Amino acid sequence: MKVAKFPIIIIVICFAFGIVLNQYLQATPLNTLLCSGFCFLLVALTYYFAQKDFLQKNYFGASVLLTTLAIGALTYALHSDRNYDKHYTHFVKDRNVLIVGTISERLKPNAYAEKYYLKIRSLDHRDVFGKILLTVPKKEFPKQLKAGQQLYIHQELKPVPNLRNPYQFDYEGYLEKQQVYHQLYLKPQSFRIASQHYNFDYYVERYQDKLLNSFNIHGFPDATHNIIKALLLGQRQDMDSEINQQYTDAGVIHILAISGLHIAILYAMLLLFLRPLIHLKKGKLIQLLAVLGFLWSFAVLSGLSASVVRSVVMFSFMSLAQYWNKSANMYNAMAVSMLSILLLRPNFLFDVGFQLSYAAVFAIVWLQPLFRNYRFKNNPVLNYCIDLVLISLIAQVGVLPISLYYFHQFPSLFLLANLVVIPLSSFILVYGIFILVLNFVWPSLAILLGKLLAFSIALMNDYIAWIASFDGFTLKEIPFSFPLLLSMYLLIVTAVLYGCQRNYRRLCSILISAFLFQITLLFSVTEHRDTEEFIIFNNKRSTLFLHKTSKEIIAYTNDSLQQDNPNLKAYQRGNFNRQLKILPFQNVAYYKQNAILIVDSLGIYNLEEKPEIVVLTQSPKLNLERLIAVAHPKQIVADGSNYKSCVTRWKATCEKAKIPFHATAEKGFYKIN
Repeated sequence: MKVAKFPIIIIVICFAFGIVLNQYLQATPLNTLLCSGFCFLLVALTYYFAQKDFLQKNYFGASVLLTTLAIGALTYALHSDRNYDKHYTHFVKDRNVLIVGTISERLKPNAYAEKYYLKIRSLDHRDVFGKILLTVPKKEFPKQLKAGQQLYIHQELKPVPNLRNPYQFDYEGYLEKQQVYHQLYLKPQSFRIASQHYNFDYYVERYQDKLLNSFNIHGFPDATHNIIKALLLGQRQDMDSEINQQYTDAGVIHILAISGLHIAILYAMLLLFLRPLIHLKKGKLIQLLAVLGFLWSFAVLSGLSASVVRSVVMFSFMSLAQYWNKSANMYNAMAVSMLSILLLRPNFLFDVGFQLSYAAVFAIVWLQPLFRNYRFKNNPVLNYCIDLVLISLIAQVGVLPISLYYFHQFPSLFLLANLVVIPLSSFILVYGIFILVLNFVWPSLAILLGKLLAFSIALMNDYIAWIASFDGFTLKEIPFSFPLLLSMYLLIVTAVLYGCQRNYRRLCSILISAFLFQITLLFSVTEHRDTEEFIIFNNKRSTLFLHKTSKEIIAYTNDSLQQDNPNLKAYQRGNFNRQLKILPFQNVAYYKQNAILIVDSLGIYNLEEKPEIVVLTQSPKLNLERLIAVAHPKQIVADGSNYKSCVTRWKATCEKAKIPFHATAEKGFYKIN
């Protein structure tokens, strides 16, 4: 079936391009509204001149697609909080302010702190809106905050830190796409908890806790309980980092994120249980309402994540199509569900889970029919295994470029893992919901039958740990850029088209695509090879400098285990795994005939030649005013290994001497081109 036969797909693609375009242009709602109005006028004119004949007049279709792109940009502008006068970012000040807000959502914590989204309601007694990232240290505040709790905080709002080191995950960019622009690290005596707000967030968390706490009667281990929380309601905040990494290395991390697989299982189970209703008067309507009600309740309780919303919206359209006796074409269902989601939440387009979900589903819908002939008659078990293998392969092909771009690794044993994990996790999901119901209606029976649930989860964890133990089969630190992502998708599409129909034209297209991919790879490698730079990293535990030449990367450090440093690995990967040499650092470095003076914890330095830059590392005890007076540097840099109190003092000294000062803990890495 040709995808091009469905114009709704082309419209959705143009709508998505409009969102991406305005994400970079940041056009205001007024400008995008004027642009959309002009495009609507253009559509009316082209429709008039085309004499209502869409197929014969291409310029009318082009004007429709241009209008769709403009509407996509308008949608993004209307949903961008900073475009409104009452957004808190218009009133942020460089001092302590009184912030009134409510806890919205608990995020994944780290070893030292809990993290939440805080919805701001007031800033210095001014009504505002927006949300910030709130970090709460566990040592000072061991008790978790709850959704709906109102906080009064008197602190200074800090911007989300920018990229700390090159080629690392852009946390600032990620939060910006979630419309989070500032953060707070909660301090003792700077806040108080006020009244509880019984809002939507409160009730969602309350019922989530009620459902999940019902499993406390079983006395499951924490690892088992956390898998139940992830599989049943998508709560992955307390997942053990080691288990999470094992699922990632085995290529089955999607099991822990509620996605189309889970919703499809629930959908099939609902249709099976509700099938007797169709024999009643208006039974089909009752069945439809019951299915939609359950699916959307499940979506709300799971936190309305992008993957859950996408799946629930898609199956909702499929249910409506079946109710109206329409052909529930999957291409149209995907396109309409995507358009519906992006109209309400355009930022979902930048969510990695959203992208992976749609890529996997599209690949399955497009490619699975090509393999229908590879089946055996009267052998359902073998056919099930074949379908499982094919679907796993197809889904992996669909998400491979995105996975390489974001995660830079490829689990080569994913097939072996999925053959066991997918059916086992499906059983755990269905059986877990059954036990969940029993927890409330028959606790004693639930405890008895729950032993099988615990055994199944332990079996799945052990199997995944065994797969992940073959570390050599997980290809890691794979360099992959955005142009490579686009060229690889082009190569995949042309290869599939050639496989469907082998002719000269399609053979040429696949050869051109392969050539384009190789040229893109060669250009990416050459581009990084021809640049030379000196970088001072924001490394907290040790000193790390780096000099990249056209031939190699030279790292200077005082840490003997620096080979495993994630900052250094990310830099080497970003430069397509160039040859790396690690040397102990000296107190003087040279870059393009310029001397760089490095002062470490000993505070000893030699001024035989005038340095252009002075780098302070490991909190040296020195008189900075005297050093400035003698050396006259043009720039002073403090890396991440210094105490915060020292950095504050040095910053004041440099401001007084009118010398540029760069603290990597505040501004990220420092690069000398």
